[in-house]
Amino acid sequence: MTLAVGSTVLYGGVLVDVIAHASKAIPATGALGAAGALLLLVALARADAGLVAWPVACLGTAYGIALVVQGRSTDGAAPLVAVGLFLCAELAAWSIDERLAIRAERAVLARRATALGALSFASLAVAALVVVLASAPVGSGLAWVILGAASAVGIVGIAVSLARRI
Repeated sequence: MTLAVGSTVLYGGVLVDVIAHASKAIPATGALGAAGALLLLVALARADAGLVAWPVACLGTAYGIALVVQGRSTDGAAPLVAVGLFLCAELAAWSIDERLAIRAERAVLARRATALGALSFASLAVAALVVVLASAPVGSGLAWVILGAASAVGIVGIAVSLARRI
């Protein structure tokens, strides 16, 4: 139950941020966000992991609409929004997994929580780096291109190493 509540709280937090920053697009962003919230509640109530991606897609689309309406190409809060959506989906899926007849051992749960925390932190760091690089003036040089490529390779390496540990 705690995981499901955490998932819905994260969803609500991101939705509040989207609506607060999209005053001109509240009808569209609010409707998409509400539809996604309803889908999340249905997914959690039915324990249907197949539905978990749809609320995140709805809220991600609402966030994109808010950015377009604001006329901004980059948003400093984008890394937090991305990690919020990631954690929302992961906690919802974990909540659904916990309802299975077979219970996981404490060591497995601890590893899953550790991996989720590490992936969240790494995602936040890489997303922040991408936002910084996207905000840099065009033509800043080859060093920025190399740094961007290295960060992309680094996050894939982190994800693969964490996946192998689980």
